[in-house]
Amino acid sequence: MNIPILEQYAIPYVMEVKKTKHMRIRFDQKAVLHITYPLGCKIESLESFISKHIEWILEKRSQSLEKIVTYTNGSRQYVFGETCTLQINLSKTKRIDKIGDMIMVSVHDIKDVRKDMLQWRRELAENVFEQLLYACFMKMEHELATFPKIVIQQSKTKWGCCYIHENKIMLNVALTQVPFELIEYVICHELTHFIVHNHSKLFHDQLSQYVTEERTKAKMLKKYPNIL
Repeated sequence: MNIPILEQYAIPYVMEVKKTKHMRIRFDQKAVLHITYPLGCKIESLESFISKHIEWILEKRSQSLEKIVTYTNGSRQYVFGETCTLQINLSKTKRIDKIGDMIMVSVHDIKDVRKDMLQWRRELAENVFEQLLYACFMKMEHELATFPKIVIQQSKTKWGCCYIHENKIMLNVALTQVPFELIEYVICHELTHFIVHNHSKLFHDQLSQYVTEERTKAKMLKKYPNIL
């Protein structure tokens, strides 16, 4: 089944039949449009639905493409909220230096750029996240029993995660892209889960004691890709 208007705009898409009453559309992290439609849905109805929402699709497609991280020469990278340009040099020496708004990457093989950049970001995270965790913990020390362990890793779905029974939090290495105040927001969000184990009004009331305009900061995070 092909959707002509999506072919016309060269929008990649996948289609899936589900036991649902309504058609739904969404973009994944690779800017591919996912179309879910009910069993027995006619192609004419599907085409009409897509045509009706084509402006939304084009806008969201553009936003999704903006959030895909690439590792080509001259591509954009964020470092703690600053927009930087990647400059790749083939060299016998492997190193990465941030000079002003440039990230200078020296590699033996162009295929190593992403791997080396991820390692560089992990080192940034290790240097910064522990300090920010301590600062956030001190805001909340009267509410928290013990200082939690921090785990830094890649995640396809979450900026952070709280493991209550293990007294630890996970922070996505992709947070090295965002301003420090947003990293603090994520840390305080996860620490608050040690106090309130859900996202109820009580949770947000508690979080707002440590983070001003916490819901605004949650929206600000959406500017940045969480997959590197």
